[in-house]
Amino acid sequence: MSKGLWRMSLLATLMSMTSAHAKVTYDLSRNAPAATVAGISISPAVLEVMYKVSSAKKPELSRAAVLNALIENQLIGQYAIKRFGKEKIVEDNSVSFRPYVLEEQEFRAVMQIAFAKPLSEALKQFGGKLDKTLSDENPIKASEWDTYLPSNKIMQLEFALSATGKVAAAKRILVNYRFDDKNAGSISLLDVYNSQNVQGRDKIHSREGDYVSAQARELVVNRYMEYWVKTSSGLTAADIASIKQAITNKTYHDGFASYIGIAADIHDDVPYVKGLAAKVTQAEIKAYYNKHKDEFKRIEKVKAQHITVADEKTAITVTEALKKGGKFSDLARQYSIASDKDKGGDLGWIIHDLKNPTWINTLAFMQPVNTPSRPVRTPIGQWEIFLVTEKDEGYQAADSDSVRYTAAQTIARQKAATEYRQIRMTLIKQADIHIQKSFQGQSSTLEGDVVVAPLSDEDHHHH
Repeated sequence: MSKGLWRMSLLATLMSMTSAHAKVTYDLSRNAPAATVAGISISPAVLEVMYKVSSAKKPELSRAAVLNALIENQLIGQYAIKRFGKEKIVEDNSVSFRPYVLEEQEFRAVMQIAFAKPLSEALKQFGGKLDKTLSDENPIKASEWDTYLPSNKIMQLEFALSATGKVAAAKRILVNYRFDDKNAGSISLLDVYNSQNVQGRDKIHSREGDYVSAQARELVVNRYMEYWVKTSSGLTAADIASIKQAITNKTYHDGFASYIGIAADIHDDVPYVKGLAAKVTQAEIKAYYNKHKDEFKRIEKVKAQHITVADEKTAITVTEALKKGGKFSDLARQYSIASDKDKGGDLGWIIHDLKNPTWINTLAFMQPVNTPSRPVRTPIGQWEIFLVTEKDEGYQAADSDSVRYTAAQTIARQKAATEYRQIRMTLIKQADIHIQKSFQGQSSTLEGDVVVAPLSDEDHHHH
């Protein structure tokens, strides 16, 4: 689950379109929340934090665009969870960091951008007094590991703690910390274990005590960052909770877009899209093919010449002669050991044949026109140099498996995109949305429809 810092939801794939009639009221004063969505407030402070982070990556973004993204993430994210369930929307596997760990990382990254200078200075000062903050550091001893981990004499199919191991690891305190009289705590072995991805768990199961101790200290620093945000950023507890919820909403929204296939590559294995593709009719495929025939162009045949030589030294000699302007046909007659040398190495037309491809066929179709290939060693130890002089383009057959697959996938994604747009507009119309008056009439509005950007032509071509 790769999320980046605060990428605006689907900003790369969604574009504002024509006006619609969404239920959005611009009636809040400057002293009120920036917006309320179904009674949930987005404060000016939260909007300002998200704007700072978003505009750091995309300076052209307006506060209105950021506010719209926050609203859309809330509506669509919560809809997705209710419809499909968290297990389908949020990736959670034994390789990546757990979802809550990723969201914690995202929150800290947001804070480091929004409060770059003061937080950086605070972390610098904290690093200098870290040892004074910690107490009772108690690294894992080599003799302890069997209490927490499965035996290292037995091969494990995956890195995991047993129920007993989890209980023991939760009780094993690695270090205590104290930020002030009201903010103190401890880091357990289980805290460290749960914060890891598969590489980190591998190190723990390899019983690397120094790594565990270093990770415990890193968790203290992470908790200090949250302590600083709570006590020194000026954000209220409600603001902090709102920012964390906004990050969660965005995770859900992005997960929904991936789940239904509108944020995936055409060749990604997306079960939802597969289901839609299976229902695409032959008539729909034919209509798509006729309308987008250029997407199914392919090279039908190429006209080529070749020079076959016995060793690499001769091949290099021929290549150098070609670079100096030597004529391919003349050099074929002079150096080639093939039976067609007297015809200048003429191979005639080579037909596109996917069912019975040969290495010559494959190589010839890869070559640009009128550019000699580099010397290639053949399966029987000889060396070949090719020259393609003409290419004849045609189209994949309308009833071919390739056309059906590509067209069905594209049509399915178009249907998924249409569904997404309809869901979005329905949610906005049904929600009770109030926004500050100052945002009314700005170019980036919720009232606009959206369209998912089409896949590039390169995704469809199969030469």
